[in-house]
Amino acid sequence: MKNSASQYLYSVFRQVAQEFRQIGQKVGTRLLRTPLPKVLMVCIALALLITIIPLIITLFVVFVLIKLFLAVFTMGSAQGKPKARGETINAVYIERHTDRP
Repeated sequence: MKNSASQYLYSVFRQVAQEFRQIGQKVGTRLLRTPLPKVLMVCIALALLITIIPLIITLFVVFVLIKLFLAVFTMGSAQGKPKARGETINAVYIERHTDRP
């Protein structure tokens, strides 16, 4: 006697295969009824989507990496230089707001 779990899995997989087969038949009959130029346009649109989406993702990653590189590069070069304007503003603020007799 077979295991009840294996029988259950077999029936589930058989049902899934039947559903996919029915979906495939519906798509096939609909494609046969659709005019050929419309099918061609759908295929071209799908091909463009498949090629454009990876291009967009790649460009996004490249620009983010460039931005990070420039941020690190400018931060590293700014650490060696004294902050003239910021220091003078802080010095003026401290001189004006200190309690001196």
